Amino acid sequence: MAQVLTTTTLWPHQMAPHHQPHYFTSPLPLVGLQPHPPAPAPPSVSFSLLSALPADIIYEITDYLSNTEVLKLQLVSRGLRRKLPIQRLNSIHSHKTYFLCQDGIRKLERIARIPRLAKRVTHITFDLESPYVGLLKRYWCISTAMGYPQETRARMQRWYHNHMRRSLTLPSARRIKDKSLRASALKRILKRMFTGHGEEGGSLRTKNREEEEEAEEEEPTKYEDAFHEIFTLFEVHLTSLYLKWQDKAEILERITSAFRSLPNLQILEFKRTDITKEDPSVMLKIWREYNPELAWLLKKNPEIEDGDLPWTDWFSREALHSHLWEAYPSILFCAAQAKRRIKEVRVGTLSTEYPKSGAMISFFEPYHARISDTTGRQATETELNSWIERHAEGYRYTFSGLRRLELCLDEKEREGYHREYFEVSPLFMETIRTVEDLVVWKVQGSEVRREENTTPKEFVVPTTMKLEKLRRIELGKVGITLRGLKAFLLTNKETVKEVVCGEGTFGHNVMEKEEILDFLEQTRDNMGLENIEVDFLVGNQYRRLIDEKKYFLSVRIHGNWRDQAFCGFDIGLKYRFTTISGEDTVQSHWVRKHSYEEFVKFIAVTDVQEHFEIR
Repeated sequence: MAQVLTTTTLWPHQMAPHHQPHYFTSPLPLVGLQPHPPAPAPPSVSFSLLSALPADIIYEITDYLSNTEVLKLQLVSRGLRRKLPIQRLNSIHSHKTYFLCQDGIRKLERIARIPRLAKRVTHITFDLESPYVGLLKRYWCISTAMGYPQETRARMQRWYHNHMRRSLTLPSARRIKDKSLRASALKRILKRMFTGHGEEGGSLRTKNREEEEEAEEEEPTKYEDAFHEIFTLFEVHLTSLYLKWQDKAEILERITSAFRSLPNLQILEFKRTDITKEDPSVMLKIWREYNPELAWLLKKNPEIEDGDLPWTDWFSREALHSHLWEAYPSILFCAAQAKRRIKEVRVGTLSTEYPKSGAMISFFEPYHARISDTTGRQATETELNSWIERHAEGYRYTFSGLRRLELCLDEKEREGYHREYFEVSPLFMETIRTVEDLVVWKVQGSEVRREENTTPKEFVVPTTMKLEKLRRIELGKVGITLRGLKAFLLTNKETVKEVVCGEGTFGHNVMEKEEILDFLEQTRDNMGLENIEVDFLVGNQYRRLIDEKKYFLSVRIHGNWRDQAFCGFDIGLKYRFTTISGEDTVQSHWVRKHSYEEFVKFIAVTDVQEHFEIR
């Protein structure tokens, strides 16, 4: 075998063309010639050079680096850490995301205990998904495995031959529940460990028997056997990892305590990540981080994670995810208890991705607030009012500067669910009293409920409620009436400047032209709106469990209505066809008018349904 002796510590780019390492083709003795110690790795050299650069050059370099790479530079040296742009570091550390589970809360508490990091945090996102996973039942996974393509089956069989046949790692600390599988595993271990031992002169096993067993080992393994062996590898290592918290009040106390150590916390956000739809590397990173036994198995058997085996299909959530109706008011309660100044509360696309998850303004207290301290049952109205009075001041202080609040309402809100005490919780009213931008959706019920509940609610909150600083309101699928919207806008006409109403704002109620024109006329005469976008439902052909056709008259007015020189009037004719499978087809036609009179006249004479039927 050729041996290589390095006689220089020069890097290849520093060598002269004729300078080459010495190669020895035979093991000759080398007298007085000692090999040099290994040279330092090139990355350390580059990092040391980077530390010597001026701060302004470091600033420019970090513009091309990801957040992860910038954080790694902090670990190189103190000198380099001092040269990193403080604004970039603050931006990276300002936003933290935590799963709403035991391990997620522990991470939040660790950050809160470090003042240098705690003061940087301004934005916290709570992920309502559960990061804990558990192995599905074997018989469920068998049906999945039988549907794998031939290429995947072949990979599983090859992996079984290359790894399982020569692996002796079946820890005795783990137990297999199925006795037949346990016996099979024991036989394999004994066969691997004691083949060829414990016999002298071939007295226990003849040469022919050995040859037969070798031939048997070389026979191709059936796909079903390979699947069961691989599944057993997971089964003997993984146990239940999730411990459910019984005391919800204790959870809120821990979150509140952590919030008290975050002096600059301003934004609270809620989301739910479908971990199985993430990039495989991201999914496995989360699984390893929150499931230590799975992480140990992958570390000991790195071949499993090479991407060839579809084992991730055999896992599901070990614990139920958190619900927005419970998490939303609970986290806001913690912020109020901690006396933080919250500027924004965000929901994002959570309401559209997971439509059965919504909060309730009639039940805006933490769940434990409705449990009696004396009896342990549902609290009486007197007990609940007393609890609210004790905490109302905290809500008033925390949300006094609220700029934006996003809220997705649960469909049960419409059914009067949890309304034994309030139509609208006093704590919700305290939360939004000074909000500037209010965004509200409501989850729509099933088609059966749609027919039963034909009377929509007037408005989200009482129409007489005055919001002191409200400038913008955006309403999604909330199912209110046009009369209720008009009454609320008139109550807050001194502050509201922008109104946005989507296609589902008024539910399934078809509106007449006279009703639309009356709304526009009163809005123009009594309010100082600068921007209004409303989709009015003017036609609806609905056949249950077949399809649905909807026709909308869309109005977009930008600018001061009274100063028509700087105001644009856009009218949209929209047609939406929805099949029973949920597929949407949308057609639209837009017209711009330059005066309010032309705008109103066009609305009065235009038939949206006839426009699309002719086409």
